[in-house]
Amino acid sequence: MSSTGLLLIDTQAIASNWRLLRQRLATSPHSLCAAVVKADAYGLGVQSVATALVDSACRHFFVATLAEALELRAIVGDGVFIYVLGGLCHGDADAWVRHQLIPVLLDVDHIDQWRRYCRRFDRALPCALKVDTGMHRLGISISECQRLLAESEPLKSLNPVLFMSHLACADEPESPLNHQQLAGFSELLPQVRQRFPHALCSLANSSGIFLGEAFYLDMVRPGAALYGVNPSPGRDNPMSPVVRLRLPVMQTKVVAAGESVGYGATFVAAKETRIAIVFGGYADGLSRLLSGRGSGYCDGQRVPMIGRISMDSMVFDISRLNEVPAFIEVLNNQQTVDDLARAANTIGYEILTGLGPRYCRQYASEISPG
Repeated sequence: MSSTGLLLIDTQAIASNWRLLRQRLATSPHSLCAAVVKADAYGLGVQSVATALVDSACRHFFVATLAEALELRAIVGDGVFIYVLGGLCHGDADAWVRHQLIPVLLDVDHIDQWRRYCRRFDRALPCALKVDTGMHRLGISISECQRLLAESEPLKSLNPVLFMSHLACADEPESPLNHQQLAGFSELLPQVRQRFPHALCSLANSSGIFLGEAFYLDMVRPGAALYGVNPSPGRDNPMSPVVRLRLPVMQTKVVAAGESVGYGATFVAAKETRIAIVFGGYADGLSRLLSGRGSGYCDGQRVPMIGRISMDSMVFDISRLNEVPAFIEVLNNQQTVDDLARAANTIGYEILTGLGPRYCRQYASEISPG
């Protein structure tokens, strides 16, 4: 076991989660299920994750940057669509064209720049258009998109293969903004279908898939749900857990009643307490906000975190254990990324993407039984 912790990643569970989401589209058989693998597949390793997804027949992928897209293209080869959510902020035309990448154009300047690329290569290059339907983050407005679709010149010589938007409150099913955004995006569909009949339209992210068939459109774009994050907070998680994180015990000791543990002496033992100091701290993505609030597990038994989390270490109360453990798990089937996120007052996305590079990563095919 690594001296800095072992992160076990079940790529077959990721593939299974993707297939489960695709199966939800059965009532809309023409809808496609893509996969978002930005930020190194949410920190879990795009090489292994993308390979497992391609093996499951996923053919549409989303990343954030050109660098991520180039890395992904080298992994998946040709025959796979790669959309770059960050638009044309990086790189030159040669890279986009040579590697058959599809930029998500975010504003009129991006559209003009892509038109220049099309003229340079003397062909209509594929692109995607991002529409801001109410999140007010990135994209052109609904009215601006309507104008562009109505006029012949602005989109002339382009090949838009995707029109997309993004839901702001999909994980809150009762939020009226969900249907407001759907209604706004739906206003564009007749113009899109008429002007670009082969273009796809996409609105739903992970949680959006669970808002119902009306949100499926031509393509859904799950991200966090693939990696085990609950797309329907407050309800049972339909997704399979993907990660286990084991932290090695470096030292154990007994703290007498009245003695303190860690920086700031925030924990004071009420009675004699056996503690385990493990390697893993906020430099490894285990937030300092978990101090005194989080917990770990040893053979199914909960052990509380005590004192403040340090950069490289944290402390657990193991007084109730019969034996000194070799490691303590902070992510497993009993404590998911969502559970740990609640303890840190954050979201599962941040837990996953924050898991640091010092962990030894093992994937399902490499993990020995037990």
